[in-house]
Amino acid sequence: MREPLPWEVVETFPSADPDLIAHWFGACGRAGSPAERVEANVGAALSSYWAVQSGHEQDFEANLKRRRELVAAAWDAASETGEPDLLATAALGRLHALWGPDDAEGRREMLVVLGGLAPRLVDEDLRARAIEWRVLQCFDLGDLDGVRTGAAELEALGGTAADTLRCRRIELWRANLAMLEGDLDRAVAINTGAISATASTAGSPFSFQNAAITIAIERFLRRGLADVLDSVRSIRASSPRVAANWDVGLAFTLSECGELDEAARLFAEMSRADFAGVPRDLNWLVTMHLLGLVAVHLEDTAAMEVLLGMLGPHEHLDATHGCGYASYGPVGRVVGSLAAHLGDPDRADKAFASVLASREPGPWTALTLHDRAVARSGADPDAAERLAEAAATECDRLGLSEWAEAARSVRARALEASAHRASVTVGPDGCVLRHPLGTARVSGKGAQYLVRMLLEPGEPIAAAELDDPGGHGARVPRGSRLAVADDEALAAYRRRLSELRDRASELDTEELAEVEFLRRTVAAARHMASSAPEDERVRVRVTKAIRRCLDSVAEQSPRLGLHLREAVSTGTSCMYAPADGLRWEHITPGGNLPGAP
Repeated sequence: MREPLPWEVVETFPSADPDLIAHWFGACGRAGSPAERVEANVGAALSSYWAVQSGHEQDFEANLKRRRELVAAAWDAASETGEPDLLATAALGRLHALWGPDDAEGRREMLVVLGGLAPRLVDEDLRARAIEWRVLQCFDLGDLDGVRTGAAELEALGGTAADTLRCRRIELWRANLAMLEGDLDRAVAINTGAISATASTAGSPFSFQNAAITIAIERFLRRGLADVLDSVRSIRASSPRVAANWDVGLAFTLSECGELDEAARLFAEMSRADFAGVPRDLNWLVTMHLLGLVAVHLEDTAAMEVLLGMLGPHEHLDATHGCGYASYGPVGRVVGSLAAHLGDPDRADKAFASVLASREPGPWTALTLHDRAVARSGADPDAAERLAEAAATECDRLGLSEWAEAARSVRARALEASAHRASVTVGPDGCVLRHPLGTARVSGKGAQYLVRMLLEPGEPIAAAELDDPGGHGARVPRGSRLAVADDEALAAYRRRLSELRDRASELDTEELAEVEFLRRTVAAARHMASSAPEDERVRVRVTKAIRRCLDSVAEQSPRLGLHLREAVSTGTSCMYAPADGLRWEHITPGGNLPGAP
């Protein structure tokens, strides 16, 4: 009978056993046949996974390099035979032994290999482990249907008394699924029940920590992490070998509870040398995910920049604990929050949108809506209000009352901001005008002309320029027409105007007057080049289009329509000159209206 490989050494995080490591490295030296070489090299790689964490070694990179060499040797030996079970053993050995953020491509390759080998595998344990890894990949990608399918396949293998661990794993997956779906009470009940029922036969020293993590996630989603703060401190103190992981958990819990000074002290230790002390093992992504949230709470810009760079390549994944036993949600949500706090709204919105488009509705998507609303509240209060309302509705549905209240607070602030601003939202199908006096949706040429004027208040714009932006038309100079300079003078004026505009924020009063003179002179030269009959036709066309647009606004919002009719003048030149002095902001969520600025 073949000696069982120490698969669970990696997954259950025990302290590395020097005797076990010596045994498997000794087996490498004694192995003769390809089958013996496969198993010995896989056994050595598995048994030494945590050696660097247990004080036997200090160099993580050296340990990782050795594990890579061991699984490569196992794969070479398996390839000599072509036997499905040996190839699967080598593939699974690589998945376990290199479990971490730096073998993403290798993981994909090995999962493809295992998928092809599955129908030919004789060893039931290998078939089960191949399914388990596929399920883990589905959890990481947020593919809950894939998780459900894999769990059903594993359950259908039936079992042998062997697999109390297998039965427990299925139950823990169900608990995580329930949490991701929003059934928090059921999730906790399944998780704690599965662990307590199997503790005597399939437990490990760290099983209770799995239950603690699940309860902590439930408390976070209900904004009650203060309830478990003492428990987190206790686990951290009693588990020195994984103290670093619980340092992160404690810093996160403290930051969520508002205990920022203590959280900052812990965070400062972990962030040394750009987080070099966080091993790139199977806990790395979860750890960095939580550190990203702590950095946001602490408003630590330097750390946020580092964390954004490190988490960015993994933003399509979820921060999954162990083999799918718990989830801290999409990494993209943290990436979005980091980008938003660092002043990159486009990057933030892309990350949030990707999460919402790729994940089933549940607590983490509700929180993503909330975080997206927060990120948009400065630049686009109207969008923030809609997102916050959606977040509050979803949180209410899931029973996350504290988060719902937080979303409603974001919405209230967005509404208050919107009440004191005017905005033009330009999309492919038209424009939405929002003003304290009312809201209207307009489209067509008249909307294009109106938007141009709204965004340049107090500036007379030639009808020809409105009708043909970038063409021969020009702005109309204020006051009487100016004499037109010759071509050489105009060229000099344009150069001087460009120089002054380059340092616009530094100009004194005299230079500002010079800019106005030059602008009018150049504009007059362009304007007078057009022919009078064509000017009249353009004037009539533009005036009619603007008036039709204003009529449409008045039908939808009489007060806004009256304001625009009083503030908009049309003719050879057109201008928006508001008495209230309120400036319109330009928002483009879905592309520009053709011809719009």
